[in-house]
Amino acid sequence: MGQRTRVVVVLLSGIVAASACYFSPFTQHYQWMAWCLWGFLCAGVLPLGIVIALGESPTRWGLAVGDWRLGGLWVVLGLLIMLPVGFGAAPRPEFQTYYAPLVAQYRKAPYFFWLALFVYMVGWEFLFRGFLLFGLTGDARNLKPETRNMRLAAAIAFSTLLFGASHYGKPPLEVFGSFLAGIALCLLAWHTRSCLAPIALHTLTFGVFVMQAGGQI
Repeated sequence: MGQRTRVVVVLLSGIVAASACYFSPFTQHYQWMAWCLWGFLCAGVLPLGIVIALGESPTRWGLAVGDWRLGGLWVVLGLLIMLPVGFGAAPRPEFQTYYAPLVAQYRKAPYFFWLALFVYMVGWEFLFRGFLLFGLTGDARNLKPETRNMRLAAAIAFSTLLFGASHYGKPPLEVFGSFLAGIALCLLAWHTRSCLAPIALHTLTFGVFVMQAGGQI
């Protein structure tokens, strides 16, 4: 498959998968388990099926261990950065209102909450930091630096725009922050050649923020 055809397939599939997650038949606040499973199927299983149908190895699309030492370091640093941000944002009225139902879900079954969140983030991060990022860049590491950088910038831009748009409806500060987070997570995935660190970081920061919003920590 040529690069142009590949790009079209990835772009259209990414938009469909993200839209399916956004317009889920389940509600995040009151059908948490079903919502997480739906997100995993749409954002994870569907794109993975496309990768396999293209005859490519999922490891080349971010489903690999990659540089786990670098990834682990950045997960720790990311948490250290986001913890004070969370403590500052969690008490704000707009976050208290939005996250109150999720706090209730967490308090009702904390272990299932974390399990469902992890499953969801596996799919969510594979879509944005695996399927879209590595799918749009292709074999960019074998290209000239200027061509590689252009492909990478374009892939990060599209992935981040779609990622940020998927946060529409959340508190404005979080929507704005999602664009910055999208860029950071893409760079993390690119430099580690894996989705694992973004999965871990996004899961932990989201779950910890729910706990902060509920006064658990």
